[in-house]
Order: sequence, then C-alpha cells, then structure tokens
Amino acid sequence: MEKDIEKARGDLFPLLNFPGFPAGKPVRKALIVGERPEAFTVYLSAFAASLGFKVLVADGANAFDPYVVSKFARREGVSSEGLLKKISVARAFTCHQLATLIRERLGPGLSPGTSSLVVLLGPCTTFFDEDVPGEEAALLFRKTLAQVQKMSREGVSFLMSQSFSGFNSRRSFLLRELARVADAVLKLKSSADALQVILDKPPLVLRRPWGVFEEFKRLT
Repeated sequence: MEKDIEKARGDLFPLLNFPGFPAGKPVRKALIVGERPEAFTVYLSAFAASLGFKVLVADGANAFDPYVVSKFARREGVSSEGLLKKISVARAFTCHQLATLIRERLGPGLSPGTSSLVVLLGPCTTFFDEDVPGEEAALLFRKTLAQVQKMSREGVSFLMSQSFSGFNSRRSFLLRELARVADAVLKLKSSADALQVILDKPPLVLRRPWGVFEEFKRLT
C-alpha cells in the first residue's frame, strides 16, 4: 500500500483506477452529487484512511456516518476503532462556521510530508439557509472556494459531496460554482433496481463496472 501511495505521489484518485478521469493533469478536487451521496463519500474516506492517508472531514450537512466506516473495516478485517481514529471529523451548523473551518482550520490540521485528503460533506448546504442574506452567503461561499482552490494548488486533494435533498433552487448557482472549480464531477443516479454513477465532468457514461463503486454497493 505504501508503495502504491508513493507511486501516486500522495494522490488518492489515481489509486481508485477510475475510468474516464481527466488525463494529463492531476485530479485534486472531485465532487460527488445526487441523491444521498454522503454514504459513498464516507466509504471513500474510509478507503483512503485504510491506505494510510490523513483524512480531515469538514461536515456541513451533519452527514458523516461512522457505521459506514465500521462496515468497511469489518469487511477489510481491520479495527473499526483504529480506522475511525484516522479520520478527523469537524461539524459546522452554519455557513459562517463552515467557512471558518475550511478557511482557517484545515490548513493547520495537515501534516507536511503526509498524504492528505480533505473531505467536504455538504459544502453548499449551510449556504442554502435563507436566514443568511443571499449576497452575504454568495460572497462567503466564493471566499471559501478560493481557499479550496489555493490549497489544491499546494497539493491538497479534496473529495466533496453535495446531496440534492433539501436543495434550494433559488441558490442553485452555489452548486454550479462548486462544480466549476471541481476537476471531476460524479453524479449518483438511482432507479428502482439500480444505483449507477455517471461522470458529468468530463461527460462520460461508465460502460464497465467501477471496482470501488461496486464494492460499496455490495457493502450497503
């Protein structure tokens, strides 16, 4: 595992063997959207932690489910308690808290020379709150995205997920701006008998099973 991480230069995404990821440039910011994408994102967080990545989770949707990590750990035959200790979770309940968490507290939590993954659960969710004026929310959101961009240029990888549940259509521009800064956007699409993933950016319908996603479906 350590050799795999070294070969990927600390990047999680090449290790996922995901067909269709943009060629020629590193993927530093991946976004998963759809109906309840948080469980899959937490699963990938557990996967990253099991490989030795330092995982920091900023949860703006109160969506981090430790049972997903425990299920992953049992399947892999490792200690769930030990795996959970490798994942640092901080929750934010307002857009101001989330902005402060991302802009001021994530950086100091990263260790130089350590392969790190920052996970953002519901980065738009608290900004959908209409108790916060639209202009204020938009300005703060853009400042937060600017910090994500800055950290990604410095080599930090981001895995983000945004659920369509509770979506505020009047502030849909927030999701568009989030998708714009992402290097790759995955959409989870469910039907009566299937759950599939579509790569929206770049556009691609996956025509063969994606190993990590198939394992997640079996686990749930």
